[in-house]
Amino acid sequence: MAFVQHLRERDLFKLPGIAETIDWAEALIQLNKVALDPAAIDDTLGVLLKYQDDIAKIEGSEAARLLEEVKREVALGGTGSST
Repeated sequence: MAFVQHLRERDLFKLPGIAETIDWAEALIQLNKVALDPAAIDDTLGVLLKYQDDIAKIEGSEAARLLEEVKREVALGGTGSST
């Protein structure tokens, strides 16, 4: 999950761990999301991030910007945090 890897690089109070990542993936599956979009991220960010301040930092335009960054790296065949 490249998006979560990118989140882990942000200055957040509590970075998402394995349990939060699994819970988030399950939430996305329950919502029948086969691809991430900014609305799906905003709708489920509370599953991934536990603190309201962290959610406020990421939701909205920051989530969209982060998603575009991840998509760009994946399209370019990036390695490291985007694989």
